[in-house]
Amino acid sequence: MNKHFLFLSTSSIPKKSFEAALEGAGLSLESLVYYSPCEGELVLSSSDYPAISSMLLPLREDLQGSLSFLCTHARDPLSIHLLRNALTYFPNQAVFPPDVLMKEMNFGDYSSYPLLASMFSKLDHELMLTAGTYLRCGLDASLSAKELFIHRNTFSYRLNAFIEKTELDIRDYHNALLLELYFQLSSGRAGERN
Repeated sequence: MNKHFLFLSTSSIPKKSFEAALEGAGLSLESLVYYSPCEGELVLSSSDYPAISSMLLPLREDLQGSLSFLCTHARDPLSIHLLRNALTYFPNQAVFPPDVLMKEMNFGDYSSYPLLASMFSKLDHELMLTAGTYLRCGLDASLSAKELFIHRNTFSYRLNAFIEKTELDIRDYHNALLLELYFQLSSGRAGERN
């Protein structure tokens, strides 16, 4: 499964050193894109996360600043927002969106919630129910289908429709956790309104 490894630095990234560090970690530069002197993205396999994480410490001296990676499902407004906060909360680390969201919540910062909610705002109730049941059943599709009283193929169709519409493959632990945080934040906000 491919992931978007978004990166952001507090200073201009020395491209030669940065690219040498990536290659030294055995990573392909084929998908490397720079959006600014301080920001860019790599699309790599999720199994490349340890290599990204291990190259950050040696690269730190060449940067003359901090650099953070956000390993996410897409380069979308939520991920871009979380990347900025990742640089603050997790300098010189590679993290996932739920890591940043939980840190924000620890500090009473819910600024990411509207962006998170917008990912799911246009989905019908049936797809959200399917995804929520899948989480509650421990990512077990057969058990989820039984819980919803639907055929296993119907469940698979709905789960795939959720994944396609959100681009969030909740069969991946970190994506499932992101959705769970959304449900938790939404239920808390509903309680605030009552």
